[in-house]
Amino acid sequence: MKVTNNSKALQGVHTTDGVVYILPGETKEVDLTSEGHKGASRLTFLSVEGKAPAGDSDERTDLFAKLKALGIDAAGNSKTENLQKKLDEALAAAEKQKVIEELTALNVEFDKEANLEALQAALAAAKA
Repeated sequence: MKVTNNSKALQGVHTTDGVVYILPGETKEVDLTSEGHKGASRLTFLSVEGKAPAGDSDERTDLFAKLKALGIDAAGNSKTENLQKKLDEALAAAEKQKVIEELTALNVEFDKEANLEALQAALAAAKA
């Protein structure tokens, strides 16, 4: 989208590549974040042309809720990718723990340090 700085001072806008500065009277083609678009659109001295990007606030809210349900606190300023990674790791750990508990209940000897796939194979073999 195009952003024009109509003020007499250097202005910065939040883009997907970080903060981009626009000189007075200059127009730049940038990819604003959803928050960057919201902020820039509120300023009368910035002219923003183009459709607002989709926000990821719903996704972030969902990730925070899922992490909290697992007893994991995450910083509010965490990147969405980091939140997703944290959730994936927590779910994998929970699945591994579930398999370990099943193997223990079946009195199967196994290496507790083994990866999830090896544990699942041992469980499948024990149930066969």
